Amino acid sequence: MDVEIEKSKLRKIFREKRSAISPAELSEKSQQINQNFINNLLPKIYHNHCGKIFSIYLPCGNEVSTTLISEHFKKNQIKFSYPKIIEKNQPLEFVLTDENQLFAPSNFFSKITEPLSGKKILPDFIILPLLAFDLDFSRLGMGGGFFDRTIEHLKKQKSEIVVIGLAFDFQRSRDTISTTKTDQKLDFVVTEKTIFSAS
Repeated sequence: MDVEIEKSKLRKIFREKRSAISPAELSEKSQQINQNFINNLLPKIYHNHCGKIFSIYLPCGNEVSTTLISEHFKKNQIKFSYPKIIEKNQPLEFVLTDENQLFAPSNFFSKITEPLSGKKILPDFIILPLLAFDLDFSRLGMGGGFFDRTIEHLKKQKSEIVVIGLAFDFQRSRDTISTTKTDQKLDFVVTEKTIFSAS
């Protein structure tokens, strides 16, 4: 079967699973995932004042919320940024967050919220959402290819980019996700129950 047809079928299955979460469940599970990241992964990959920069996302639809993570970063003076779509079929840019940051809907996808402006940086850690993942650390996204293009682009400039997916436990695919040569692997996946590590 063609890889893109297979991915499309898998997207439909996992989009329906994610859409079925109630607001209360979304909030509770997101908090658990955020706390799992803060308590159990962050201390292993980041050391205070090391100067490294994270990228996190603003959730769209029923994606895992990143509220507790961003609050923790601010409280502990950990630098972080948000991705911004500049053009279709191009890598994302990253805008360093600051106290007076303003946000607005993307010019390309109205449901996606982005920073209006700010200092452009290259992150060291990318925290991203997903529709599904497997134990080969393949990620199924929404199909736009933005993060795959971006990660490939960043790795040419910073070879040690760390890619972290936030996911609900039910987003783990029991079957291996078919991939193409442009698909980028995850280094970690954090769910409400577990941290999966490629290393």
